[in-house]
Amino acid sequence: MTDGFPRTLFVTPHAFNHLTGGGITFSNLFRGWPQDRLATVHNDYIPATDDVCQQYYRLGQAELDLWTPVRRVADLFGLAPARDIAAPAAASAPSGSAPPGWARRIQGLLIDAEMPRSARLTSALERWIEAFRPEVLYTILGSNGFMDLVELIRRRFSLPLVVHIMDDWASSAHRRGLLSSLQRHGMNRRLQHFYDIAHTRLAISDAMAETYSQRYGQPFSAIHNAIDTMRWQSLARQTATASDKGSLLYIGSVMPQAQLGSLIDCCRAVADLHTGGRRISLSIAAPKFQIDPLRHLLAIHPAIHILDPIEDDERFFHSIAVADALLLPVNFNEASIRFIRYSMPTKVPAYLFSGTPVLAYGPGDLAQTRYARDAGWGLVIDRPEPAALKAGIVRILDDAALRERLSQTARRLAATRHDISTVRQQFRSLLARAAASGAQA
Repeated sequence: MTDGFPRTLFVTPHAFNHLTGGGITFSNLFRGWPQDRLATVHNDYIPATDDVCQQYYRLGQAELDLWTPVRRVADLFGLAPARDIAAPAAASAPSGSAPPGWARRIQGLLIDAEMPRSARLTSALERWIEAFRPEVLYTILGSNGFMDLVELIRRRFSLPLVVHIMDDWASSAHRRGLLSSLQRHGMNRRLQHFYDIAHTRLAISDAMAETYSQRYGQPFSAIHNAIDTMRWQSLARQTATASDKGSLLYIGSVMPQAQLGSLIDCCRAVADLHTGGRRISLSIAAPKFQIDPLRHLLAIHPAIHILDPIEDDERFFHSIAVADALLLPVNFNEASIRFIRYSMPTKVPAYLFSGTPVLAYGPGDLAQTRYARDAGWGLVIDRPEPAALKAGIVRILDDAALRERLSQTARRLAATRHDISTVRQQFRSLLARAAASGAQA
């Protein structure tokens, strides 16, 4: 290990990119890592970027294959392997990857989130890892089969383990299907094993760290995405006076199991306000493979604009800084709450430092809405009532004193708690200490 940068093997179902919450978070945390000391083993369907990591091993059927009986059934009925269940700020699989019609119904009878897989440490993967000479294994875990592969790698190379959890997917996975109880039992057993043996356990929010420490009987620390305050200082708002443009903006994933329902509510509220004579607009920038099948649910009025995803950092920050208000919606249904209860959206630090007032619309007991309310950086509407939502939108646009208070509080919090230099140093130190702890049995 040189200069505190351990040779890190990242084993993950979601790699580095500038599109998904997880990909952005990983890129920010590892940016500046020496290229020869970072290598990634992954099976992400989204193309990986090479600005942070340049050494990749793409997993295939040789390493992760369906159980033989399941493979035969899948081939017979044309079933498609579902996405991995570990989805940090999850991105749903691209449209067209799921089986159609009756085949999907058969799949639904068997499984919920994943088809059972067998893991194998192939000679090709083993040689690739051996050539890299890792000192620590960093992972977000994943499906049962993926966790089995992580264990095979950990044991073969006797690596100290650092686990980082982005969403509480364990609470929502394997809830339906004939194989769900078997899959869920196996998942819980594997998770407890990894949390017991890990040198370092990381969560995406303080609420998740506290809950997971109690749930699994091991200490967890919170490491979330952060913002380069020095880089974006000149673009951030200095004041948040009221504006007559009434421009609202949502940037991020749009998923049925996370924010789609509440984002639809926001679209309806904007449509109603505009029809009633209010000068207002809502722009939604999201991944095309997510948003295209949903346009008819969201673009219900000329005041609502669907934009391409904003992957360029400068365009992203400029967009959130010039908007009049930013939306942070979360669904109110129980399944969504279970999945996203302890998550913290990747964009929160940037939202905060932009100085643009934030409207958080979602259940009040989620980590993100509690954080917005308790820390005073967002206006929270915590009940799914159209009148309350419309009143909240009008207030966050018109109430000059509220806008200025939210803006100043948010920027101060971003600088003191979410600055990238501090978070990145903490993250690097945790991995360095894990690497220095030596081999594990």
